[in-house]
Amino acid sequence: MGSRRNMLSPLLVVAGTALVLVTPLTAAAASTPKATSTPATTWITRPLPPATGTNLTRNEDGEPGLAVTPSGEFWVASDIAPYASDDPRVDPVAGLLTGADVWSSSDGGRNYSWRSDPFAEAATQFGLAGEDSDVTVATEKNSNGFYNIYATSLWVGSSGLAWSTDGGKTWQLNRLGGVPTQDRPWLAADGACDVFIAYHQLPTFTPVVNDYDVCTNGNVPVSGGATIDPANSTTLTLSDFPGTSNSFNKLTIDTSPTSPHRHAIYVPMSLCAAETETDLLIAQASGCNGTQYLVAVSTDGGTTFTYRPVVVDPSNAVLVWAATVSTDAAGNVYFTWSDAHNSYLNVSHDGGTTWSKSKKLNAPKTAAVYPTVAGGKAGRVDVAWYGTGRAGNSNDSKVMGKPNADGSAPWYVILARSTDGGGTFKLRTVSQVIHRGELCTGGSGCGDTNSRNLLDDFGLAISPTTGLDSIAYTDDQPQGEGGTTFTAFASELAAPIVHIFRPPHHPTSSGVTKKLAATGSTLAPPIAGLALVLAGLSLRRRRTVRGARAS
Repeated sequence: MGSRRNMLSPLLVVAGTALVLVTPLTAAAASTPKATSTPATTWITRPLPPATGTNLTRNEDGEPGLAVTPSGEFWVASDIAPYASDDPRVDPVAGLLTGADVWSSSDGGRNYSWRSDPFAEAATQFGLAGEDSDVTVATEKNSNGFYNIYATSLWVGSSGLAWSTDGGKTWQLNRLGGVPTQDRPWLAADGACDVFIAYHQLPTFTPVVNDYDVCTNGNVPVSGGATIDPANSTTLTLSDFPGTSNSFNKLTIDTSPTSPHRHAIYVPMSLCAAETETDLLIAQASGCNGTQYLVAVSTDGGTTFTYRPVVVDPSNAVLVWAATVSTDAAGNVYFTWSDAHNSYLNVSHDGGTTWSKSKKLNAPKTAAVYPTVAGGKAGRVDVAWYGTGRAGNSNDSKVMGKPNADGSAPWYVILARSTDGGGTFKLRTVSQVIHRGELCTGGSGCGDTNSRNLLDDFGLAISPTTGLDSIAYTDDQPQGEGGTTFTAFASELAAPIVHIFRPPHHPTSSGVTKKLAATGSTLAPPIAGLALVLAGLSLRRRRTVRGARAS
């Protein structure tokens, strides 16, 4: 593959240490939701810094979660994935035993600092973790005047729960155990002390929601195999939908003091009308009669749940971790999902009991997968997804091209924003190219290892103090420098800034202008005082991501 030149849109600016995309929010095409007015802002994007003591030039993590405190401090947790090729913390023998990195930003997402791997057995060493990670934050301050920070990570045998009561300076760690084993832990918090963990219990893949009170019973020693006991544990049965298999995604809790549904817990789920109650991958193989999306709703602190249907996807698409849910300050509930072609939104104004018709979010002649949603003030909802300016099934290599091949479909992080409760949206491209070609949504069932480089989910949060977003996502570009998947962030800033964009992380795509235009972005007008504008960059030789992807 030789070098080529490309015109970049939106405007890319250099003069510091990061890439800045100066793009106004723009209306989607006429057949998509109508535009609303939103103040112009600037987005900054770059890799999260590597862990201290690893001597890496960039992190080799993946599949991040993101949360924000009531004071506006962003927190990210991401897998120190076992496929990382250069991270010294990846144990060469155990393989799966790694950990999870935690970062924070106290300046509105402009800069992130590495804080800890709270699952490590010793400094810069691997721990019992590294498969699936998540992060959440307390909604009220603890007795020391801090918001508790919670992180979890999986190591097949069980999940670990780590939390900090002093702003991330020190961490407590407890192995939660689980018989039989666990899969895909998710976190949500309510108040100063309560943290909820939802996970699949293996081998039946039964969803379980546990509530832990770290203030009263959190100081349980790890030695001797002791684990912290949940204050409450509830198995999510499927009595309302018998004879179906099930999957779920990150739960959320309505913590708004102005919401009529405050403290309600929402667990997004998807069910396939198959004969066996097993993993969705098996259900997919046996065939579905439509994928039923629903939410499990609890109004008694997670003791009991009621199952509310949202929509049936007739395409039979079965995505791993397919749906996300969030709430705004008025208690409106927002549910997003994808059919591997497009991303959709459903809205509930009555605590998840009834739902609106599905609204397609991405522009015509584009594809959008893995939508993640965040609510803000009353009527404010943002949805981010992995998108490309090429319509079709993201899993179809004939349409999207082979992973990381020249000429294959370029993927970006796309943001849709609404300030009227999901009635109208504006779209914006907020990253450079993060992947090329087939993007598999089938988890460990993906045939081409590199098609699953972006893994299965990522994080989005709206600052409660500024109303601006930060997004943590997985990136595998460029392949020629670094050669491994890593975690990056894109943050929204209130005013244009000037930064240098430093290799090896840079966009290298021919026809980017055309593809970004297809997702609703336009070239920003010139801004006085900008030092340099990137008109094009050389395409460097790529190399395949090393190692297998974890489930």
